Amino acid sequence: MAWSLAAQWAGSVAEVQVVTTAIPAAAAPFTEDGVRVIPLAGTRSGDYSAAWWQGSRAYWSSLDTAPDVVLSVSAGAYRVVQDRSRHPRTPFVLQAHGTSAMEIGSKLCAHDLRSLATAPKNVLGLLRDIARYKDFDRIVAVGDKVAESLTAKPQTFAVPPERVRLIPNGVRAADHAFDASSRARIRSELGIAEHVTVVGCVGRLHVQKRVDRALRAAAVLRDRGHADRFVFLVVGDGPDEARLRGVAGELRLGEMVRFVGRIRRDDVRGFHSAADAALLTTARLEGLPMTGLEALACGLPCVVPIGAFGTPALERVMHPVDPADPGRVADVLDAVTLDGRPRASRLPAEFTLEHCADSYLATFDDLAAAARS
Repeated sequence: MAWSLAAQWAGSVAEVQVVTTAIPAAAAPFTEDGVRVIPLAGTRSGDYSAAWWQGSRAYWSSLDTAPDVVLSVSAGAYRVVQDRSRHPRTPFVLQAHGTSAMEIGSKLCAHDLRSLATAPKNVLGLLRDIARYKDFDRIVAVGDKVAESLTAKPQTFAVPPERVRLIPNGVRAADHAFDASSRARIRSELGIAEHVTVVGCVGRLHVQKRVDRALRAAAVLRDRGHADRFVFLVVGDGPDEARLRGVAGELRLGEMVRFVGRIRRDDVRGFHSAADAALLTTARLEGLPMTGLEALACGLPCVVPIGAFGTPALERVMHPVDPADPGRVADVLDAVTLDGRPRASRLPAEFTLEHCADSYLATFDDLAAAARS
């Protein structure tokens, strides 16, 4: 999401820089999609390590010219913001994809001992977040659920509600539009005939995602005599894969469920095109799941947990259901895959990347103007 925004901004502002951890085979700064990328040497790739905290702060201190704004992707700029006196007129904005309080709630809802065992780490994270939130001029919530969490106790002790700005995640609809050729290719590779209804379950296989609920809905459809009509594609990998394969075996789902495994990011559009419905059965308290937006852009009916997106505009074009009720999930899947609608984007305009990027720029301009006054 952060990279998509940076590339979008690069088309309209003078310079966009992404300061990040070390990138394999790219030690020196480089430019891609109009964005200047600065990997910090000596840091661990993709990890907020001690070297990252030290290196990011050192880079900030080395800047002779103040940036117009700093966007912290989650906790990325937590050490930099502590030294904001180096460039006191530069506004700091935090992009919150979730909160530690939401993560704790997700682990409690998962009813999984392994997840619960790591909850104390999230309690420490919550205390750290509360200490740092107050340093930011604005905190952008990427979805309604995040905004609700940020404006609730204990987060509200650190950040006044007026500092929270809701800017929902967005995707470029054209990048996820239905692709008939990819649909035909993927179905052919998997041996799925065109008359078969494909339900796509796309995402990381983690116990909090509760993909086992999708498998139980598949079993209900099988018991109703629809084994030849439906195929469920489980696209992604993760620590819950072995358990899910075991559940599929216990339910005797056979070829009705296909575990595709991990795919390249660029292939998500193809698998959405190959599907006839998208199914999300998560128990996790999500910020705003990108896979749902991408599926809508591909023209898929989306069956999602009640309240998972927390946004009326999305719930009007989605199909909310209690994911713990496999019979009801099966009912909705059966109904939405018979509607015969053409494959055109169902994504509301306020969830496009263009709208999202413009909203950030407006926020940056307001903060910069306030800093100059």
